[in-house]
Amino acid sequence: MATLFAQILRPLAPSQAAEVTSKSPPSAKTDHRKEFEGAEVRPPIAAIPSDELDNLIREEARAAAEPKTPVPKGPLIAIVLTELGPNASAARSAIDSLPAAVSLAFSPYADASRGLAQAAKAGGHEVWLSVPMQPKSYPRVSPGKNLLLTGESGAENVRRLGWALSRLDAPVGVTNMMGSAFTESAAAMRPVLGALKVKQLAYVDARSTGKSVGEAEAKALGVSAATNDRFLDEPETAANIRANLDALVATAKRRGHAVGYARATPETIRQLEAWAAELDASGVTLVGASVVARRNSDG
Repeated sequence: MATLFAQILRPLAPSQAAEVTSKSPPSAKTDHRKEFEGAEVRPPIAAIPSDELDNLIREEARAAAEPKTPVPKGPLIAIVLTELGPNASAARSAIDSLPAAVSLAFSPYADASRGLAQAAKAGGHEVWLSVPMQPKSYPRVSPGKNLLLTGESGAENVRRLGWALSRLDAPVGVTNMMGSAFTESAAAMRPVLGALKVKQLAYVDARSTGKSVGEAEAKALGVSAATNDRFLDEPETAANIRANLDALVATAKRRGHAVGYARATPETIRQLEAWAAELDASGVTLVGASVVARRNSDG
């Protein structure tokens, strides 16, 4: 309850910028290391009607009272498939072929993302949102409209986060699309992560840059968070994917958990299917990314 009032009592700065549009459409094959996130800040308490405020309080109290699913014991691995939505057939293949424990992250730019995410959720997958954030190569390279920018006010970036969140139905968390510049800025990240806390969403940093402060800032605010440990399919060969999956297992056994990022390519899906079928014998459990984020944040 204190969290709710801390957020809604915080004044918001007026929006200072118009919507940013992409000068060129994102490429069909985006670099994983420059991708995803999403949420929204509430208005000052005086601007919230009393009935709506009562609903917010009840919602917060109900969520706080709900028991959380216990985190499995032993080493955990989360796999996040990113860049889903623009290629609907690739997303359908991932939804239909991969174990439900594989997490699927959808782009806010594809109109098909909402329906695909609903199908993914029906199949038992965790649904994540990819939130566009400023890369170091901006404005020469831009993921598209409503990207989060280091030069914008916190309120404006939270508004843009809200736009991205509105493109999916109830994702469990967000990750960054691009963002090599944005995720290095603690000042830029804090309002966005604060909005995620209010919405009780997790954050997994895609590791667009080795200097990202995303996980540390999220955990400081009480947001369940983790960071991608390994890009599994760069390059996209069977041998490289399997080698990276084996390395991910080793990381999980050493540290207790690990996160891998990949794309929904035919070869990646084939290798993940085969690997997941053998995983039980290794003593490692495949789980949704939010489970690893909770384990990582709870210590």
